[in-house]
Amino acid sequence: MPPSPLTVTDVARAAGVSRATVSYVLNGRRDVRVSEPTRERVIETARRLGYVGSPAARALRSGRGDVVLLLVPDWEVAGQFGVLLEEIGRLVAKYGLVCLRYEGEHWRGSLNKLLGRIPSACVITFDVLHDDDAQALSSAGVPEVSAQILDRPGKPHNIALGQDTIVEAQVEHLLGEGYQSLAYLATDEPRGAGFINARIDAFHRICAARGILDPRSAIVSPSVESFSETIEEWSCAQDEPLGIVAWNDITALGILSAAQHLAIAVPERLGVMGGDNTTVAALANPGISSVRLDLPSEAEQIALRVAETVGYEPGGHTGSAPHSPVEVIRRASTHRVGNA
Repeated sequence: MPPSPLTVTDVARAAGVSRATVSYVLNGRRDVRVSEPTRERVIETARRLGYVGSPAARALRSGRGDVVLLLVPDWEVAGQFGVLLEEIGRLVAKYGLVCLRYEGEHWRGSLNKLLGRIPSACVITFDVLHDDDAQALSSAGVPEVSAQILDRPGKPHNIALGQDTIVEAQVEHLLGEGYQSLAYLATDEPRGAGFINARIDAFHRICAARGILDPRSAIVSPSVESFSETIEEWSCAQDEPLGIVAWNDITALGILSAAQHLAIAVPERLGVMGGDNTTVAALANPGISSVRLDLPSEAEQIALRVAETVGYEPGGHTGSAPHSPVEVIRRASTHRVGNA
């Protein structure tokens, strides 16, 4: 006859602690105070005995699962958005929860099927849900933590980092460096179209508010030829130096390559402002001025909302002090002689 499966009681007895302590430790609960020596003893005892907890049993005991679903729209996740998702996962894990990404468009309209298979503590949404999916959440009794990034009609973004905030920092930097004629250039990226269009709209609004005449914008294919054609057209239409706001640092690198191809001096005749302060910006020649996005603070606030939603105490920690969501990093691509 096979031996009975090990239980939390067996681990507690062997470790000399209470069942509650074992539960707190094995579920990764950091919001409950357990000394590190005790925590290590429980983990070692469970490993020695071969105890494996059951996610389904935990869900039945607690009335919820321990999975946090990240409902990711059909957006590019290789860049800064991917960094945000990774940071959320790392922080949420401190509460004994596991983040599971569900990416793309195929989950839209069929969220009820997913919720029926995965015992979820809550879901994090980054865009407005379709009506069917919102109803599925409500019917399943699974709470939503909204981390809306893009503005939608009647529903503006509810995280600190807005697309207009990024563009405003870029524009202000170029104006501060003495560029009075501005343009916005982006590469054609279908999965980033929502962000690109939002930033171009913000660019034109900000330029209008600051009295900048005839601001230009374009979305081009990712080739030196396409970049060169557009930049040559813009440069020939004016005598004064042109400052270009780039969608991201890769786009800024393409602008530098095109400027070199056209023999346009950077930054004397052409200022180039990148978008997310990646390694590309630091390694380019000249170095690309860019904006650093405070993604850790954004992720921390989202993780705290998750903890509050599922009923965990944040241990007296209420998040970071007020911060600026973007920081300008000045490099040679915009640093004109005579500007401090």
